Formats: sequence, structure tokens, C-alpha cells
Amino acid sequence: MKKPVRAAFRRVRDPLEWLRKTCRALPGAVEVEAWGHPNFKADGRAFAAFEFWKGRPSIALLAGAEKQELLVERFGFFRTPYAGKRGWVSAWVDEPAPFELMKSLLRDAHQRATAPRRG
Repeated sequence: MKKPVRAAFRRVRDPLEWLRKTCRALPGAVEVEAWGHPNFKADGRAFAAFEFWKGRPSIALLAGAEKQELLVERFGFFRTPYAGKRGWVSAWVDEPAPFELMKSLLRDAHQRATAPRRG
């Protein structure tokens, strides 16, 4: 297994506020409380969440099955508990994390959430 790419990792002071600001900039995105933590939805579909897993803060996002393996193997993400089988990945945010990559992935996740549903 290859080592994760670390060049673009950095810390942010308040990861939840960073996630809120990033998601609010996306058209139609709303924050809702579900399963005990903030979730972000568009067109009624979740595309991101902030949660504590095993006592550590993380950001989860819908990446899709086709990107999931690459993100886990090369960028230090992990399969989101309970939702990993549906293409979700998470990143720990109590240590340097790939926030610029996550910003791009959040735009993609939002696009997935707002795409027309298949028949």
C-alpha cells in the first residue's frame, strides 16, 4: 500500500465552522441536525457531515464508490462508519487534513446530491 500524500495537509482552527462556511457557499445547501450531529443537504440528500467517531472529530462526505478507494489509499481518508458502503469517506480534522482537497470533494458531493435521480 502506498503512503498517503501529505503535501497539502494543514490545520484549521474550527473545522466545523470551516465546513459550515464551505457548504453555505454551495447553492441550496442547508444544515440539519441528524443522528446527533450537523449534516449538510441539498435537494433533500445528504452530502456532508461533521461528527465525532471514537472521540475524534471528522468530516464525512459523499465521494462515490469510484473515488473512495483512491481517497483512502492515497490521501489518508477512511471509509465512513455506517455509510462507507455507499461511497462515503471521512477525514480526521483534529490533525492536519487535506482541506483544499475536501473543498473540491464537497463541491463534487453537492453535485451528486443535486443531480437528477435515476429512474
